[in-house]
Amino acid sequence: MSETLQRQLDRFATNFRKQADYDYISARANFRMGLRQQFLWAGLQAVEKYLKAILLFNGKSARFPNFPPTKEKTEKGMGHDLEALNAAVHQISHLNYSIEECNLKFLSYLSKQGENRYLSIDAYNTMSAIHDLDNLVWDIRRYCQYTQNHFDGLREAQISEINRDFYKQNKHKFRIHHDGELEEIITKGKPSDLKKREALLWANLCYGTKKCKTVTHNTFSSIEPGLQWTTEIDDYVFVSKVHRQLTCVE
Repeated sequence: MSETLQRQLDRFATNFRKQADYDYISARANFRMGLRQQFLWAGLQAVEKYLKAILLFNGKSARFPNFPPTKEKTEKGMGHDLEALNAAVHQISHLNYSIEECNLKFLSYLSKQGENRYLSIDAYNTMSAIHDLDNLVWDIRRYCQYTQNHFDGLREAQISEINRDFYKQNKHKFRIHHDGELEEIITKGKPSDLKKREALLWANLCYGTKKCKTVTHNTFSSIEPGLQWTTEIDDYVFVSKVHRQLTCVE
């Protein structure tokens, strides 16, 4: 890949990370207001953009798992599929990419429930969902930076720093190289960022100015049955094939 193309991808990746940071803050604000589906959709959008940014920072396609696609372009893109995107990131060997098993489980849950914004299937969340999202975002976002520096030892040193066990015990101390929006909001405290900062830091065990082991806050859990699909409404409402199989009423 040419350096010119990689620089273009870096600009897209940086913007993806910026928008993901805002989606993450939005998700946290929605959870605090008790808006389950809006929390899940914004959470999915955040994680999706972080994963796509990692791929772009590393010169990989954020559209197709196998690149280049076939000439007929019949290969299915990854779209909102967090598990497919996560698998693609795993293929970047030099990253030593690794996230906790509990975070993989939440990623799988978010991939299914995040897209369920029309209640095509049963919707639910647990009281720990806000902390589950925080942990997942922290685990993925630390890789969301340029790591292709080919000067002797610099790339290896940067990746070693990303994967240091120290940060897993002191998550609030980790910073993206050259900072991202979250770091700016936390440390600079601009008047225009006060609302964002409040939404970001509320009950957050991963991001902040000091280490927190526990927090006390109001939370909620809920469940809501999904809408049942019938052939009669097929011309009026689009429901995915998977959701049809799960909710079909003869």
